[in-house]
Amino acid sequence: MDITLVIPTYNESENLPILLEKVFSVFSESNLNGKVIVVDDDSPDGTWKVAEKLKEKYAGLEVLRRLNERGLSSAVLNGFSVSTSDILGVMDADLSHPPEKIPELIAPILSGEADITIGSRYIDKGEARDWALRRKISSRLATLAVIGLTNVKDPMSGFFFLKREVLENAELSPKGFKIALEILVRGKYDRVVEVPIIFRDRIHGETKLNSGVILDYLCHVVKLYAYKFL
Repeated sequence: MDITLVIPTYNESENLPILLEKVFSVFSESNLNGKVIVVDDDSPDGTWKVAEKLKEKYAGLEVLRRLNERGLSSAVLNGFSVSTSDILGVMDADLSHPPEKIPELIAPILSGEADITIGSRYIDKGEARDWALRRKISSRLATLAVIGLTNVKDPMSGFFFLKREVLENAELSPKGFKIALEILVRGKYDRVVEVPIIFRDRIHGETKLNSGVILDYLCHVVKLYAYKFL
Protein backbone atom coordinates (compact mmCIF):
# COMPACT_ATOMS: atom_id res chain seq x y z
CA MET A 1 0.00 0.00 0.00
CA ASP A 2 1.19 3.51 -0.72
CA ILE A 3 0.90 6.31 1.82
CA THR A 4 0.14 10.00 1.54
CA LEU A 5 0.85 12.30 4.46
CA VAL A 6 -1.03 15.61 4.35
CA ILE A 7 0.61 18.56 6.12
CA PRO A 8 -1.62 21.66 6.39
CA THR A 9 0.36 24.88 6.73
CA TYR A 10 -0.05 28.54 7.51
CA ASN A 11 3.09 30.60 8.22
CA GLU A 12 5.37 27.59 8.76
CA SER A 13 8.24 28.56 6.46
CA GLU A 14 10.88 28.01 9.17
CA ASN A 15 9.57 24.65 10.34
CA LEU A 16 8.63 23.00 7.06
CA PRO A 17 12.13 22.29 5.67
CA ILE A 18 13.15 20.68 8.96
CA LEU A 19 10.00 18.58 9.08
CA LEU A 20 10.16 17.39 5.49
CA GLU A 21 13.77 16.29 5.85
CA LYS A 22 12.77 14.16 8.84
CA VAL A 23 9.64 12.74 7.21
CA PHE A 24 11.31 11.70 3.97
CA SER A 25 14.24 10.21 5.92
CA VAL A 26 11.77 8.09 7.89
CA PHE A 27 10.06 6.97 4.68
CA SER A 28 13.41 5.96 3.17
CA GLU A 29 14.82 4.24 6.25
CA SER A 30 11.57 2.29 6.81
CA ASN A 31 11.12 1.33 3.14
CA LEU A 32 7.72 3.02 3.07
CA ASN A 33 6.20 4.13 -0.22
CA GLY A 34 5.36 7.56 1.15
CA LYS A 35 4.37 10.87 -0.41
CA VAL A 36 3.67 14.24 1.19
CA ILE A 37 1.09 16.84 0.19
CA VAL A 38 1.63 20.28 1.71
CA VAL A 39 -1.65 22.22 1.70
CA ASP A 40 -0.92 25.88 2.33
CA ASP A 41 -3.51 28.61 2.90
CA ASP A 42 -1.55 31.24 0.96
CA SER A 43 0.73 31.99 3.91
CA PRO A 44 1.95 35.61 4.15
CA ASP A 45 5.40 34.28 5.09
CA GLY A 46 5.62 32.38 1.78
CA THR A 47 5.40 28.84 3.16
CA TRP A 48 4.03 27.64 -0.18
CA LYS A 49 7.08 29.10 -1.98
CA VAL A 50 9.40 27.24 0.37
CA ALA A 51 7.44 24.04 -0.25
CA GLU A 52 7.56 24.51 -4.03
CA LYS A 53 11.34 24.94 -3.89
CA LEU A 54 11.68 21.75 -1.85
CA LYS A 55 9.99 19.76 -4.64
CA GLU A 56 13.41 19.87 -6.34
CA LYS A 57 14.81 17.85 -3.44
CA TYR A 58 11.90 15.47 -2.73
CA ALA A 59 10.30 13.65 -5.66
CA GLY A 60 7.39 12.55 -3.49
CA LEU A 61 6.36 16.09 -2.51
CA GLU A 62 3.29 17.88 -3.85
CA VAL A 63 2.12 21.40 -2.97
CA LEU A 64 -1.45 22.67 -2.96
CA ARG A 65 -1.79 26.43 -2.50
CA ARG A 66 -5.30 27.55 -1.50
CA LEU A 67 -6.09 31.15 -2.38
CA ASN A 68 -9.67 31.59 -1.21
CA GLU A 69 -10.04 29.04 1.58
CA ARG A 70 -8.88 28.90 5.17
CA GLY A 71 -8.91 26.29 7.91
CA LEU A 72 -6.95 23.21 8.91
CA SER A 73 -9.77 20.69 8.61
CA SER A 74 -10.80 21.70 5.10
CA ALA A 75 -7.12 21.82 4.09
CA VAL A 76 -6.67 18.23 5.21
CA LEU A 77 -9.73 17.11 3.26
CA ASN A 78 -8.46 18.95 0.18
CA GLY A 79 -5.21 17.06 0.51
CA PHE A 80 -7.03 13.75 0.84
CA SER A 81 -9.13 14.53 -2.23
CA VAL A 82 -6.13 14.94 -4.54
CA SER A 83 -4.40 11.81 -3.25
CA THR A 84 -4.95 8.30 -4.60
CA SER A 85 -3.15 6.48 -1.79
CA ASP A 86 -4.60 3.55 0.16
CA ILE A 87 -3.39 4.99 3.48
CA LEU A 88 -3.81 8.67 4.37
CA GLY A 89 -2.20 10.55 7.23
CA VAL A 90 -2.01 13.96 8.85
CA MET A 91 0.54 15.75 10.99
CA ASP A 92 1.18 19.34 12.05
CA ALA A 93 3.92 21.38 10.42
CA ASP A 94 5.18 22.97 13.65
CA LEU A 95 7.50 20.08 14.69
CA SER A 96 5.25 19.16 17.61
CA HIS A 97 4.69 15.62 16.27
CA PRO A 98 7.56 13.09 16.09
CA PRO A 99 8.08 11.86 12.48
CA GLU A 100 9.96 8.82 13.79
CA LYS A 101 6.61 7.48 15.02
CA ILE A 102 5.21 7.24 11.48
CA PRO A 103 6.19 3.54 10.95
CA GLU A 104 4.64 2.62 14.31
CA LEU A 105 1.42 4.39 13.38
CA ILE A 106 1.23 2.76 9.96
CA ALA A 107 2.08 -0.78 11.10
CA PRO A 108 -1.35 -1.65 12.65
CA ILE A 109 -3.07 -0.55 9.42
CA LEU A 110 -0.73 -2.60 7.24
CA SER A 111 -1.25 -5.67 9.45
CA GLY A 112 -5.03 -5.33 9.43
CA GLU A 113 -5.24 -4.58 13.16
CA ALA A 114 -6.63 -1.06 12.72
CA ASP A 115 -8.60 1.12 10.36
CA ILE A 116 -7.41 4.31 12.11
CA THR A 117 -4.31 4.93 14.22
CA ILE A 118 -3.93 7.95 16.50
CA GLY A 119 -0.72 9.45 17.83
CA SER A 120 -1.83 9.81 21.44
CA ARG A 121 -0.58 12.02 24.25
CA TYR A 122 -2.95 10.52 26.77
CA ILE A 123 -2.14 6.82 26.93
CA ASP A 124 0.71 5.08 28.75
CA LYS A 125 4.10 6.43 27.58
CA GLY A 126 2.45 9.34 25.81
CA GLU A 127 3.06 12.90 26.96
CA ALA A 128 2.70 16.59 26.10
CA ARG A 129 5.97 18.34 27.01
CA ASP A 130 6.83 22.00 27.39
CA TRP A 131 3.21 23.05 27.76
CA ALA A 132 2.09 25.72 30.20
CA LEU A 133 -0.32 24.49 32.86
CA ARG A 134 -3.13 26.56 31.31
CA ARG A 135 -2.76 24.79 27.97
CA LYS A 136 -2.63 21.36 29.59
CA ILE A 137 -5.85 22.09 31.44
CA SER A 138 -7.62 23.43 28.35
CA SER A 139 -6.59 20.37 26.34
CA ARG A 140 -7.92 18.03 29.00
CA LEU A 141 -11.19 19.95 29.24
CA ALA A 142 -11.59 19.82 25.46
CA THR A 143 -11.10 16.06 25.58
CA LEU A 144 -13.59 15.63 28.42
CA ALA A 145 -16.16 17.59 26.41
CA VAL A 146 -16.32 14.83 23.78
CA ILE A 147 -16.30 11.81 26.07
CA GLY A 148 -19.82 11.03 24.86
CA LEU A 149 -18.70 10.97 21.23
CA THR A 150 -15.74 8.58 21.24
CA ASN A 151 -13.76 6.22 23.47
CA VAL A 152 -10.45 7.37 21.97
CA LYS A 153 -8.23 8.86 24.67
CA ASP A 154 -6.79 11.61 22.47
CA PRO A 155 -9.43 12.54 19.87
CA MET A 156 -7.89 16.02 19.65
CA SER A 157 -4.70 14.62 18.12
CA GLY A 158 -3.51 16.15 14.87
CA PHE A 159 -1.26 13.16 14.10
CA PHE A 160 -3.08 10.14 12.69
CA PHE A 161 -3.39 7.68 9.80
CA LEU A 162 -6.36 5.85 8.31
CA LYS A 163 -7.48 3.60 5.50
CA ARG A 164 -9.06 5.48 2.62
CA GLU A 165 -12.23 3.40 3.07
CA VAL A 166 -12.88 5.16 6.39
CA LEU A 167 -13.84 8.29 4.44
CA GLU A 168 -15.98 6.62 1.79
CA ASN A 169 -19.60 7.83 1.99
CA ALA A 170 -18.84 9.64 5.26
CA GLU A 171 -20.78 12.89 5.65
CA LEU A 172 -17.82 15.01 6.72
CA SER A 173 -18.59 18.60 7.65
CA PRO A 174 -15.49 19.86 9.45
CA LYS A 175 -15.16 23.16 11.26
CA GLY A 176 -11.98 24.46 12.85
CA PHE A 177 -8.90 22.40 13.66
CA LYS A 178 -10.14 19.05 14.97
CA ILE A 179 -10.43 16.94 11.83
CA ALA A 180 -9.58 13.72 13.71
CA LEU A 181 -12.63 14.16 15.93
CA GLU A 182 -14.82 14.73 12.86
CA ILE A 183 -13.57 11.50 11.28
CA LEU A 184 -13.91 9.50 14.50
CA VAL A 185 -17.57 10.50 14.78
CA ARG A 186 -18.62 10.38 11.12
CA GLY A 187 -16.14 7.94 9.54
CA LYS A 188 -16.82 4.29 8.63
CA TYR A 189 -14.49 2.06 10.63
CA ASP A 190 -14.30 -0.78 13.17
CA ARG A 191 -10.95 -0.55 14.91
CA VAL A 192 -8.86 2.31 16.29
CA VAL A 193 -5.37 1.86 17.75
CA GLU A 194 -3.68 4.61 19.75
CA VAL A 195 0.11 4.83 19.66
CA PRO A 196 1.92 6.84 22.37
CA ILE A 197 3.77 9.94 21.24
CA ILE A 198 5.74 12.69 22.95
CA PHE A 199 4.16 15.96 21.85
CA ARG A 200 6.44 19.01 22.02
CA ASP A 201 5.49 22.66 21.79
CA ARG A 202 6.56 24.58 18.70
CA ILE A 203 9.94 26.36 18.59
CA HIS A 204 9.45 28.63 15.55
CA GLY A 205 6.35 30.64 14.71
CA GLU A 206 3.21 31.39 16.68
CA THR A 207 0.45 29.12 17.90
CA LYS A 208 -2.84 29.27 15.97
CA LEU A 209 -4.86 28.81 19.16
CA ASN A 210 -7.04 31.84 19.89
CA SER A 211 -10.57 32.69 20.96
CA GLY A 212 -11.89 32.15 17.44
CA VAL A 213 -10.43 28.65 17.33
CA ILE A 214 -12.00 27.85 20.71
CA LEU A 215 -15.41 29.09 19.54
CA ASP A 216 -15.15 27.02 16.35
CA TYR A 217 -14.32 23.98 18.45
CA LEU A 218 -17.34 24.44 20.71
CA CYS A 219 -19.65 24.85 17.71
CA HIS A 220 -18.10 21.76 16.14
CA VAL A 221 -18.70 19.70 19.28
CA VAL A 222 -22.35 20.76 19.42
CA LYS A 223 -22.82 19.77 15.77
CA LEU A 224 -21.25 16.36 16.35
CA TYR A 225 -23.44 15.63 19.38
CA ALA A 226 -26.49 16.59 17.32
CA TYR A 227 -25.32 14.32 14.47
CA LYS A 228 -24.76 11.35 16.74
CA PHE A 229 -27.77 11.59 19.05
CA LEU A 230 -30.52 13.54 17.29
